[in-house]
This record gives sequence, C-alpha cells and structure tokens, in this order.
Amino acid sequence: MGWWISQLSIASIVSKVRRRVLPNLRYLKYSEFRVCSACLKRTMIASFGPNDEFRLCVRCRANLRYEMLARHIRSLPREISEMDVLELDFGSPIRPILENARNYTRSFYRPGIEPGTVRPDGAQCEDITRLTFADESLDLIVSSDVLEHVPDAMKAFQETARVLRPGGVHVYTVPNRQVTQMRARIDDGVISHLLPPEYHYDPLDPSGVLSFWDYGPDTQAVFPVVNLEFKVVAGPLGPSNRLVWEAKKS
Repeated sequence: MGWWISQLSIASIVSKVRRRVLPNLRYLKYSEFRVCSACLKRTMIASFGPNDEFRLCVRCRANLRYEMLARHIRSLPREISEMDVLELDFGSPIRPILENARNYTRSFYRPGIEPGTVRPDGAQCEDITRLTFADESLDLIVSSDVLEHVPDAMKAFQETARVLRPGGVHVYTVPNRQVTQMRARIDDGVISHLLPPEYHYDPLDPSGVLSFWDYGPDTQAVFPVVNLEFKVVAGPLGPSNRLVWEAKKS
C-alpha cells in the first residue's frame, strides 16, 4: 500500500484540507506514530476528530475499524488466495489485502442501479438483500459499517447465509450499541423514524446516509437465521468500543 494521498488531484487535496483538516487542527495533537495494522507500515495515525473514525493512517487511510478487520482477516484459518471474496466497499483501505483472493469483487450500492452493473472503475453494484451471486459461491464477505444502513436486515443476513459456502464467514463492523433495535423503517416507500434520525458519513452522498438499525450483543436472538452463527471476534477497542463481528455459515 502506498501513500494514498499521492493518487489524488490537487483539487481533491485542497478540498479535503479545507473540509477536514483546517476545522479540526485541535485534534492533531492526538496523532501518533506506530505500525498500522492494515498496511503494516510504520506511519503517522493522524487525528482529525474526537473519535476513532477520524484517526487515519496517512499511508493507507485505515481507521481503527479497518485495522481491526485487517488483523482478523489475516488470522483466518484459510489463506486469502484460496477464497472467493465479496467486499461491500468499492475503495476500502484493506482492498490490497483482499485483492489477493482467488476471486475478489468490490462493490457499491445505489438505488436505481441494477445489481450486477459494473462501473468503469471495476466496482460492481450489489444489494446485500438480493445479491447476484449463486448459492454457496463465496467464502468471505467483508463489510464495514454497512449493515446498520440496510432497512431489511433480516433479508441481508439471509442472503449472507445463502451465498456463503459451509464454513464461510461474513466479517463485519457496525457501531457498537447496547441492544439490537430498529431505528427507522420504510413503509410503502415512506421512511418512518422510530428513534431520532442518525446519519453517517457517506463518500457518495454529502448529506450522509440514514442508519436503520442499532446492533448489540443480542444480534443472534433478533436475527435467528438458519445456519448462521453470530459472534464477536475482536474488540472492544478505542473510544467507541469498536468490535469486529463474524457471521459464520455452518
């Protein structure tokens, strides 16, 4: 993994400095030099905000949740080169790890785009509630802070169970909450809020993306999907008590 910022245009660099760096200079004092668990390079973890979401490796862009995912993926009993992998992210910091897979699909999602559509940059549109992959065709699915934004979470986990081979896993992060509960739902195309609206950063939408779910330690009870076992495999770490979850196909 190289210096990701060197791949940006001057205009993009200036924009990021104006939007993220200058308003948050007070947090830079919390930056540190250490080895990044994602790119395995000695680097600066630059702090641009009050929590671990905004503490990024200046080499590869990984924040704490991506570092945790990278560590866990490297610890899996099978080599990446033996796996067929889907990542629900079109440009994540751990792409250089996952693209060593036997088959690696990086994906994005946007309403109105037919699942399976491939963009010029090679990213493929996928809807986690109706994946285009055949039954038992994947060994590993990776997602980072995606599932809280899926209205029909049960269907998402059922699709996970469908496309994974026995022994396959969906490794994922979601914000750590005390209980699993629905925050919002969609009825006849209209969003109803059950809890105060919560929006998270979205690189494709400046207005952010709505969170539909909180996930807690009772995930298995709320989503009793046949042949899918949920467990925490890393954490809690950091100010946000970050966890890495694994949904394993039996």
